[in-house]
Amino acid sequence: MRVALFLLFFNGSLLCVYAQTLHFDMFLWGDKIGSMTISRTEKDGTETYILDSYAKAKILWVLRENTAHMETVFKNGKMFSSYQKEIENGAVKRFNRVTFDGGKFVVEGYKGKRTFMETPLCAVAPLYFKVPDNITRSFYEAEAEICKLEKTDENTWEFKAGDGSRNVYHYKEGKVTSAEFHVSIAT
Repeated sequence: MRVALFLLFFNGSLLCVYAQTLHFDMFLWGDKIGSMTISRTEKDGTETYILDSYAKAKILWVLRENTAHMETVFKNGKMFSSYQKEIENGAVKRFNRVTFDGGKFVVEGYKGKRTFMETPLCAVAPLYFKVPDNITRSFYEAEAEICKLEKTDENTWEFKAGDGSRNVYHYKEGKVTSAEFHVSIAT
């Protein structure tokens, strides 16, 4: 009897939680410089995305080692919170914590504290799991800002952020096949 109840409870628990993990190698000029892992879990209308990346490369005779961690939570299709921290060469380069207080989003980060009202329906992390059809704006966790998201061809979307970076996402059969990150090397 106990075993039957345990199995029934265990099977019911499995039906309520959905998890997915993607892994990408990162390349710069044809050489592998790091990796990125993105996971998505869904439970009771809440989607949690976790992105971790590591890259190490020599760029213009300067060695750069970068790690990033991002957690983004959506409830019922709308962003609820976000946390992002990037470390470059052992020092915190940027960080942002974004929370919804019931009326507005509060950002506490490396640029100080501020608020915004628009509720994001998309963000960087979900772009790896869903084609952003009919979405024209995306939240960029690294800068805690909302950017214009454009479909540039049948299977490609991109956004340009206020920090000068440009992210491009390529899809095939509803899944990301590759992503490009264009950043300034002069910073």
